[in-house]
Amino acid sequence: MEFDIENGPSNAVLVATLDADERIEADPGTMISRSAAVKSDATSNGDGATGMLKSALSDEREVLKTVFEAEADGSTVTLGPDLPGDITRVDLAETGRVKVQSGGIVAWTPDVEKSTAVNEAGNFFSSGELTVLALDGDGVAFLSAFGALRQHDVTPEDPLVVDEDHLLAWTDGLDVSRTKDSSLKSSLLGGEGFVTRFEGDGHVWLQTRDPLVLRGNNA
Repeated sequence: MEFDIENGPSNAVLVATLDADERIEADPGTMISRSAAVKSDATSNGDGATGMLKSALSDEREVLKTVFEAEADGSTVTLGPDLPGDITRVDLAETGRVKVQSGGIVAWTPDVEKSTAVNEAGNFFSSGELTVLALDGDGVAFLSAFGALRQHDVTPEDPLVVDEDHLLAWTDGLDVSRTKDSSLKSSLLGGEGFVTRFEGDGHVWLQTRDPLVLRGNNA
C-alpha cells in the first residue's frame, strides 16, 4: 500500500494505491474517485452495546466508515476532506494514541482503531458541537486541517497554550487543562473564548484557520 498527498497544501487530497485484497478505511463522504477494481462498503465503527452508546453520543458520520478493498494490483482511491487545507500522515506506532476533533480525520489503515473518546478528560471544544475521537493501534492515519497544518512539540520545559477553535489533534499522554481567555476573538464577539494548555511530552496539531468562522458565514 502506498500513499501520496497531492494538490497541497491548500487543497490537499490523499491518493492511496492498493494491491489486490488491500484495504483502506475512510470517513464517509471523503471519496473523490476510485478505480473500477475497488469495491466499497459503508459500515459502523461501533461494536455491540458499546457501539450503540457511542452512536448516541456522536454525530452519525463519526460512527460510520467506508471500507475500500482492491481486487487488482495498482488500484487507487482518491480521498479529500470537506474543507480546503492540508493533510498530514500520523504513524500511531510512533506517536501512540491520538485524540482528534470530529471532522479532522480523512482515512486510516485497517490496523487503526477509531472510536469516540466518551467521558475522557479533554473531550471539549469551544463550540460545544464537536466530538473528540480517539485513534489507537499500530497503523497510519491521515488528518486534515482547515488552512495550513502545524505540528508543535510539547516538552515539560515548554508547555503550549492553544485557541481551541484552531486545535486539531494531540497525543494522549499530554496533561490537558482549559481556561477562559478574554483576548480571543470568540470572547470579543460574545462567545466563550477558551484556551487549552498542554503540558508534558507529546505533540499537538493545529489548523491555521477556524472552521467555526466558515460555518458562521454560511449560516
